[in-house]
Amino acid sequence: MGRCLSRRLQSWLLETISVKVSASGTLFFSIKTKRILIQLRSKRASYPLTWSLWGGKQEKNERPIETLLREIKEEMGNVPEIKKIYPLHKYSSKDGEFEYNSFCCLVDDEFIPELNTESAGYAWIEPGFWPRPLHNGAKGFLLSKTFKTKLSALVEYIEHNYASNNNKVS
Repeated sequence: MGRCLSRRLQSWLLETISVKVSASGTLFFSIKTKRILIQLRSKRASYPLTWSLWGGKQEKNERPIETLLREIKEEMGNVPEIKKIYPLHKYSSKDGEFEYNSFCCLVDDEFIPELNTESAGYAWIEPGFWPRPLHNGAKGFLLSKTFKTKLSALVEYIEHNYASNNNKVS
């Protein structure tokens, strides 16, 4: 009995000590201008003064989309209506201790975000013309062939559905 309890305790301790971190982030895509909103991280953030996606770490029991929506509200205040949220990529570290879920939030038009202390600025940019320096994780993702292919397909889908539905995204 003591041995069984010891194994259960060991298992529980290993699960408790495990440091799995999950985070979610997004780019915003304007239907009207076909430009992307990107964030400049603040001086006090990790990887300070680098350009990245909007988002952050998961809180207990959140799903990635819940993390994303909470982080958007925290970092930007009120945002215009998000028409759709498209998953773009899921990064998992080799050791399995970190994962990052990337999304694209579709909005009708560009807007001015209300920045909190986690941001030093923002920019609406043409896709592919990324400002420098990029956050290392964002750089690997945004410059990848996979992302470029997904973004092109997404833009084509949005243009087709937006035009064919009298300015409404399906």
